[in-house]
Amino acid sequence: MKDGTHLILDLKDCKEIEKLSDEKFIKNFLLELVKIIKMKPLTRPKVLYYEHREKEESGITGFIIISDSHVSVHTYPFKKALYFDLFSCKKFDSEKVIKYLEETFKPGKTIRKLLITR
Repeated sequence: MKDGTHLILDLKDCKEIEKLSDEKFIKNFLLELVKIIKMKPLTRPKVLYYEHREKEESGITGFIIISDSHVSVHTYPFKKALYFDLFSCKKFDSEKVIKYLEETFKPGKTIRKLLITR
């Protein structure tokens, strides 16, 4: 098995709420993130808005397949929350990723988990 790094982030109380419900913004966010981590996209970002019968559960799910694995994001604008997942068998700068997300969505709190397999 190849080594891998898995970064999981929960962003709570995001100040940039309008970005959490903007499909075009999330699509561009995923493309920019792939550039920041210097990886190659294998697909275009797939971004879908889901209207749940319970409004606070509505939001966007987006993902992109990269040459070294994937990036996914789930937003919940009514909860001011974003959940992020990046796995890669190629090394990347997790602090740079965290900084990009925090500067973009301005969370009040970020919960992070970094898993490294060897």
